[in-house]
Amino acid sequence: MTSYPPPPDFYKLYGQDAEPPHPPPPVKGSYTAFGAEHVTDFVEPPFEQSLMYRRDGPGVDLREELISLNKELLERFIALTHDVIATPSSYERRVEEITLLLNNMHHLLNAIRPSQAYATLEHVLSEQLRQKKERLAALRTRKTRRGWCWGKYRPSFVARWVRRRNGRSRRRRERRRWWNDLLANLLGLAEKKKELDLIG
Repeated sequence: MTSYPPPPDFYKLYGQDAEPPHPPPPVKGSYTAFGAEHVTDFVEPPFEQSLMYRRDGPGVDLREELISLNKELLERFIALTHDVIATPSSYERRVEEITLLLNNMHHLLNAIRPSQAYATLEHVLSEQLRQKKERLAALRTRKTRRGWCWGKYRPSFVARWVRRRNGRSRRRRERRRWWNDLLANLLGLAEKKKELDLIG
């Protein structure tokens, strides 16, 4: 007894030199899977209406139609619960009716998809346009406020800057004069000390 089962026999078909087999063709028509019969051909669910929805012409009001189908679906479901309690053998007809209603609702929802995509795109674009307008208005407001502040405070700002520059220049000149006086005093003291040393 081994820990793992052996690999399937068709692994021998895949070698380094051997060409692997082609995949089987897709199934067409009907086939059986898990005991149920399936059909590969796509068939739209039945839609019990004479007029289909058209965007640019007369048609079914899908909103009202979905509301009525939803109400009818609830009524059929309540009838199904009553039938299951009263006569359990007659539930299949109610299930078929509910299935038909669900297929019709699914068909209507699929018909709404294009208009839903248009509405979603319109909403997204309108939101982007609104945000851009708000940002542009905020930028214009800031620009106007900055221009007003600059025009209002520009003379005082320029005068303050000139005074500050003149004050810095004056302090620099005073500092330079103080250092020159200090150096002159130090040189004078040094000369007097030399004279005192020579006399002594």
